[in-house]
Amino acid sequence: MSGGISEVRAEGLRIVNSMHGIRIKTAPGRGGYVKNVYISDVSMDNVSMAIRITGNFGEHPDDKYDRNALPMISNITIENLVGVNVGVAGILEGIEGDNFSSICLSNVSLSVQSMHPWNCSLIQGYSNSVIPESCEQLRTDCGQTPICYDGGSSSAIHAQAPRHRLSSASRLLDPLLKLATL
Repeated sequence: MSGGISEVRAEGLRIVNSMHGIRIKTAPGRGGYVKNVYISDVSMDNVSMAIRITGNFGEHPDDKYDRNALPMISNITIENLVGVNVGVAGILEGIEGDNFSSICLSNVSLSVQSMHPWNCSLIQGYSNSVIPESCEQLRTDCGQTPICYDGGSSSAIHAQAPRHRLSSASRLLDPLLKLATL
């Protein structure tokens, strides 16, 4: 994709036996944008990598692309995600000179196998209630009032403490979590 995609809303997802859970990929030379993406109420089981957002995918249809065309990746919100049997929590990597911005993770709980659950570079954003603790680039000071996309048309909300409701992801995974603790 060299154009753009925006205003994406995905809710109530169940991902089982997969290489990637949530994945956004692009590369220098693609241009375009991926923005205003809202993903919520996700359950994962037996997933190698829960979240992958990469600017180094490197695949192009031919060699006539503009190497200086950089994609814009912004306003990506992932909330209410629960996962068991996860290899790596996430790899989030922007592009040199083109940081991916407003990447927001909230109320994310992953049971990971890796000693290094997150690998992040060239991104900016916010996280709240993320287990295992998210990468440094997403640990914004609460006093800076970060903005996260809320899934509405081109709108954003101030990041806040997670809602204390039982998400559909939690309802889906409660039986799995109980089995995992036996």
